[in-house]
Amino acid sequence: MKGIDPLIRKAGHFARHAHRGQQRKYRGSPYSHHPFRVARAVARHEIGSRITVAAALLHDTIEDTGVREGDLRRKFGDEITDLVVELTKPLYPNSLSRAKRFEHELKRLATISRRAKIIKLLDRMDNVRESAQVEDSFTEIYLGESKALSRELHDADPKLGTELTKLIEACETGAN
Repeated sequence: MKGIDPLIRKAGHFARHAHRGQQRKYRGSPYSHHPFRVARAVARHEIGSRITVAAALLHDTIEDTGVREGDLRRKFGDEITDLVVELTKPLYPNSLSRAKRFEHELKRLATISRRAKIIKLLDRMDNVRESAQVEDSFTEIYLGESKALSRELHDADPKLGTELTKLIEACETGAN
């Protein structure tokens, strides 16, 4: 990791440790591969900075691990943590249907910063690529939700929103 910004190295190490033992649903690969792919995509985007790349590496730590917001604030400061918090889906009541929870999440995502929206679009693109490898009833639901998310976040980066929509359409037609 020589030559890598120390903040990004620290965030990568933290993410790998936080996701230790977790596996991706469809590939069975280590979960930490996902935030690293998202971080690489963020690094190539015009918003790519040490802050946004670090946030991309950490984007699932609060939502999917035992890491708490305070842990991130102490280790990475407010700017990175604020981005991660924007990307963290709150716990919606289980009494709500999946469709209702997603509806609430779309409304919440409409209010997040442009940088967080772009990270979210890149995150969803990685998830769509991976989920498209398996045909099941959930994939169909997930692709439909992804279309709605693409429409909602399209304003953050129209080119990226269109790219996500095309990726979803390719998955639906089996051309992925």
